[in-house]
Amino acid sequence: MINFKNTLLLGHRGARGEALENTLLGFQHIGRLKNHGLAGVELDVQLSADGHLVIFHDEDLARMCGQQSRIAQLTLAEIRRHLQLGHPIITLASIAQTLHEFSVIELEIKTHERTDYTALIQALARDLIDTPLIHLPIVLTSFDTELHVRLQRHHQLKRLPRGLLIRTAEALATATNTALQLGCVQLGVHYPLLSRAIIAHSHRYNLPVSAWTVNDIDTIQQLIDWQVDVIITDFPSQILGRQ
Repeated sequence: MINFKNTLLLGHRGARGEALENTLLGFQHIGRLKNHGLAGVELDVQLSADGHLVIFHDEDLARMCGQQSRIAQLTLAEIRRHLQLGHPIITLASIAQTLHEFSVIELEIKTHERTDYTALIQALARDLIDTPLIHLPIVLTSFDTELHVRLQRHHQLKRLPRGLLIRTAEALATATNTALQLGCVQLGVHYPLLSRAIIAHSHRYNLPVSAWTVNDIDTIQQLIDWQVDVIITDFPSQILGRQ
């Protein structure tokens, strides 16, 4: 029996192991798990060529849609012509109602070497400030320290909580200092990098730790024993079914 009393369980890209990732179908699927112990959801957002925030993980459409086109080079109208196994690519602005019951929403902002940071910040402010999304428990997450600096400087977006994502041991070595300097309120760490000592160190700096992406029952139990704060999984139904 896994006890999630002190650890929050989130579905990864909705629940990508159980429903098509980052789609309305996937978010509706995990919505039905809310009363069974699921605390929230992790999802990805990136900028279209004409300044819309679309919910999509990859830089291009190859894996999900069989096309080589890059999200950043397509307008929203062009993106909407492509389907993911019959399901449309959706915008961030369109899903506030679907997400409103969750206790935690980790919103990863995807960037790349050609990112137009000015346009991205403008889009985030437009979609998150003075809209229904502002009332949701969203934590903005990113690996990109330049983006964090720009968010920290923005007179409105700086009020939103942010998490620094970590994927390497090198980045983890300075993660607490980097996160605090950037004004982040949590760390999101690739779970194989974690240990009891690392989690305890982060807690000493009042930084909760979110572990991604964990699909093994024994590893989940170990992370809970180490007092990790959040676990992100592809298989929330399976994990909750073992409670």
